[in-house]
Amino acid sequence: MAIHDSNSIVSRGETQANVAIAFLILAWIFILLRIWTRTIVISNFGWDDTTMIFAGILFTIYCVTMIIVEANGGGTHITSVEDIIKLTRASCWTMVGEGTYVVTTMMLKISLGIFFARIVVARWQLMTIYVTVAVNICSSLSAFLYALLRCGTNLELYVYKQIENSCTPQVLDRFFAYQQAVFTTLTDLIFITLPIFILWNACMNIRTKLSVGFILCLAALGCVCSLIRFQYVDGLTQVDDFFWNATNIAIWSTIEPGAGIIAGCLATLRPFLKRFVATARSVRSSASNLPKVSRSFRSNENSNARSTTESNARNGELTRSRRGTNTTNADVYASNNRVFELKSDVSKKNESQDFILAKTADVEAMQQEQSLDLERQSISQNGRTT
Repeated sequence: MAIHDSNSIVSRGETQANVAIAFLILAWIFILLRIWTRTIVISNFGWDDTTMIFAGILFTIYCVTMIIVEANGGGTHITSVEDIIKLTRASCWTMVGEGTYVVTTMMLKISLGIFFARIVVARWQLMTIYVTVAVNICSSLSAFLYALLRCGTNLELYVYKQIENSCTPQVLDRFFAYQQAVFTTLTDLIFITLPIFILWNACMNIRTKLSVGFILCLAALGCVCSLIRFQYVDGLTQVDDFFWNATNIAIWSTIEPGAGIIAGCLATLRPFLKRFVATARSVRSSASNLPKVSRSFRSNENSNARSTTESNARNGELTRSRRGTNTTNADVYASNNRVFELKSDVSKKNESQDFILAKTADVEAMQQEQSLDLERQSISQNGRTT
């Protein structure tokens, strides 16, 4: 039996609990974003979303069991009778953890299968998804039942039977552990290659195909975690010092479904991200236009104030100049019921400083006719006096 110092034992137990808490929080953040996207943004809630919520609930149970197991001595060596008594309480939760992990991954693969089934076109692609998910369900259910019954129905005696090596043979332990890991990994590999066939003959340009393919591949990103977890599966079959040897597989059994849930939800958040980016751009453009509008408003106020002041000054000058003149100084002509005021700003010498309207030919003829009338009147007055 390998000997480890107390610091390494404590750090492994804390790592197991911290990983469970971190992925539990992240998983539910992305599940809630997925629910918001499918119900509010596009109003297209489907069975893949429902099964993903169930996977999140099962993953929550699994993370809680890992935290309880760590609090009761998980990730430590069995070196005394006290350790056996303490780990007996953790044994029941260990079985619950193994069972909920298997069911969580099964529900996650069902959700991904429904997700891809909604977008495939060819019939053979749909049948591939059905067969893959069905095989994964059978593999997961067999591993689930085996994990619960491998040491008998009395889970309180699990630790004692494990130490006495009176459970099922180790060869059978390896078979069920590896078969479940193999089928889970193969399911992820099939799902990650499906976007290639879906987009191969799609009417899209290369850039669009790459972006859509990347989004679809996110759904099967848990394949990476499945491959990493695969090398630690043997820890489940080592009955000697089980709770210490199973620490690595417990950590990666938390990361695999957690990352799968996050990746599966990310693949559905494209409408939400598009709306978020559009809203951010509109807010930023509105904020950038606000200073320009305020400066323009202030300049308009200043120009209006200056024009009002100048207009008042001109009106004052007109009033003062008009008070010293008589009515004959305003040249007003009436023709066809229209009045033309030709001069303004009259000076002291009764001469116009500014013309408002230009003199037309009709106005000039009227002036000549009026001057002739004045001459006739003066001649007739001179004749009467003589």
